Amino acid sequence: MELSPDIVKLYQNLDRIYKRKRAIKEEENKIEVEDITSRVTFVYEKLRNSVDFKEAHLLRRFAIERNLRRRLIVETLKPQIAKNLVEDLIRSRYLPNKEIPETMIVGVAKIIKKYQELFELLHELYHGKERKQFFDWIIGIEACEIDMLLTPENVEDSVIEAMYEMTKSRIKFSGDTLKNREKNVQLYIAIHKSIVKSDDTIISYHLFNLYFPGWLEADDKLINITASNFAAVYKTIHRHLKHPYQRKLLAAVREEVVTFKILHELIVQEEEKISDLLTHPDELEAAAKILINKRYKLIRRKISQSSLRAIIYIFITKMVLALVLELPYEIYILEHINYLPITINVVFPPLLMFLVALTIIPPTKENTSKILDNLKNVVYGNPSKSILCKLSNKYRQNWSFKTFYYSMFTILYIIVFGVIISGLRQLEFNLLSGALFLFFLTMVSFFALKIRNTAKEYKVLQRKVGLIAFFIDFFSLPIVSAGRWLSTKFKKINVFAFVMDYIIEAPFKIFIAAFEEWLGFLKDQKENMYHEE
Repeated sequence: MELSPDIVKLYQNLDRIYKRKRAIKEEENKIEVEDITSRVTFVYEKLRNSVDFKEAHLLRRFAIERNLRRRLIVETLKPQIAKNLVEDLIRSRYLPNKEIPETMIVGVAKIIKKYQELFELLHELYHGKERKQFFDWIIGIEACEIDMLLTPENVEDSVIEAMYEMTKSRIKFSGDTLKNREKNVQLYIAIHKSIVKSDDTIISYHLFNLYFPGWLEADDKLINITASNFAAVYKTIHRHLKHPYQRKLLAAVREEVVTFKILHELIVQEEEKISDLLTHPDELEAAAKILINKRYKLIRRKISQSSLRAIIYIFITKMVLALVLELPYEIYILEHINYLPITINVVFPPLLMFLVALTIIPPTKENTSKILDNLKNVVYGNPSKSILCKLSNKYRQNWSFKTFYYSMFTILYIIVFGVIISGLRQLEFNLLSGALFLFFLTMVSFFALKIRNTAKEYKVLQRKVGLIAFFIDFFSLPIVSAGRWLSTKFKKINVFAFVMDYIIEAPFKIFIAAFEEWLGFLKDQKENMYHEE
């Protein structure tokens, strides 16, 4: 069977990537850290990540970002910090030990120097709240660039480009008008978010490079141009990220995304052998089927891990709040302890999360067959089937109907939370323990929804929603909605993360770096003793 033109182009891009890898000479000097400091730092990172619920594949980027933010507060981001930054990532096991070439430090230092020059220009041009917004945003983009240098995503970018090219002509919009440029940008965002689970910061990094071509190798002239046009580009990128039709487009390309995710994972798995696989349809199907089943198992493991992380996060937060607020309130204000509400508050949130994980249904064999059919069409058939994205809503948009909809939604809120509060009063919850119960109920419900979405990562066949499931979704909507709002706000005021990042982490990392240097000194002394005549 003949390969489709876009798959041929993808293969050619991959071939160039693999040739570049083979052409790179083996570096003799690799960055090495001490095993004992690595173990201690790794444990710290595990503890740190347990108090801040982040996606696992973004943790390395967040670690770089934390490091840069902490240093920006106490000092300027000088290129000299590059070595310590890379070593810290290796100690934390975000990067492998004895595998990263020392030349990478030069590249990281170059990036830090470039952004420091940009920071200085922005500091002169902007002031107050606007400058803080720009600095917060650009730190994330800088962390992305460093992350991409240390762990390049050339294969991922090639697969994203292939899907973009194969999909953009097939997308048809109905119900509203959308400019062609905005359509292409939104499609690019949807593909990036779906295939490699990019967050807004990673998308911003790629769009930033789109608006400032040559930024990766920017000279003083381009840095000045970037600073002078920064505000306009910042607003444009944020408008793209918050576009109202983005979710609809994400839903429209869902089936195509699953197909390209499997193709991407086959490429990563087979590497240079992918050409043989693509030219043999039966072998491709067999390899894809094995991979899909492995991914189903991996999803189940990810659900378990995510649930466990969420349970630990909730349990630690709840225990701290119980010790700091709930017990003192009952002892000193109410002057008696009611153990039932405290026990329910401690046990119920983790138990609810555990039960949610147990009720997640894995994909079926029919789902696997559909993915395999779609993969064949993409690789060999050059699919021409249009993808319809409906932009219009199924409800009327005028102000009178909107008022009615929001009024009914408010009534639903009152009914749901009214019933819950009534039940808490029957169980003798006081004002504080009741507020904590509602807080954790909403947060757990939102976390559970995110974990359920993880379970749908490879689902292309959607089950029909039964009557019971419909009513559960309907009455849980206010709870999940409140949890989403609280989660967004709580991220900004996460006291535990702030204490660890700015009070504990800085002296801890300084001590670890100093201790590692001392261990190096001891090794030298030991070698000198062995070589004495």
